[in-house]
Amino acid sequence: MKFTIPCKRATANRAMICAMLGILLPFSAPGAEESRQSQRPPTRDFMPPLRVEAPVVLCIDDKPTVGGQPSDDAYANAMASGFRSVVTLRSPNDGVDLLRERFMVEKNRLRYFNLPPVAELPRLEQLEKFLGLVRDQANHPMLINCAFAERVAPYMMIFHMVEQGWSESKATEEAVRSGLKADQAKTLAREYASRPQPRKK
Repeated sequence: MKFTIPCKRATANRAMICAMLGILLPFSAPGAEESRQSQRPPTRDFMPPLRVEAPVVLCIDDKPTVGGQPSDDAYANAMASGFRSVVTLRSPNDGVDLLRERFMVEKNRLRYFNLPPVAELPRLEQLEKFLGLVRDQANHPMLINCAFAERVAPYMMIFHMVEQGWSESKATEEAVRSGLKADQAKTLAREYASRPQPRKK
């Protein structure tokens, strides 16, 4: 079962949406064309999550443009629905006050983690940090708050390969559907696969 919330962003003049259970899909709802206003997600949109190992991906901004600031109510609803942590893939360049966001998250007794973009694609150490957060069961259910669908795609691509045993071709295909360029997806997947492995003690 999947639940979706529209994530409207000015990215190449198209609306993107972040979907639940770590899978990003195009979204078209009846009346979506008539109404393009973003709303704070009501409590019913934060349904109690199933027991899943994958992160849950939502856009919970309260404005339809880059820089929308999630409301305190959004994180309160997330906590009430059983979420334990929030990972945000945003930076101050997105127009977000990260200190305020962290305060709101922790005020609602959720763990807060930030993996801000430093380049077009995440660095290998960022991917490792993300996987470490996902592997920690104390963080689950985990909510990822992203600014752009293609920003979370590379993290989920590596997650699918490493944690869920997806093939490179299947994982990159999913990442491309989520907005990542095919050449970027393939390059990142192969770079990660060929990274130096730590020596076993």
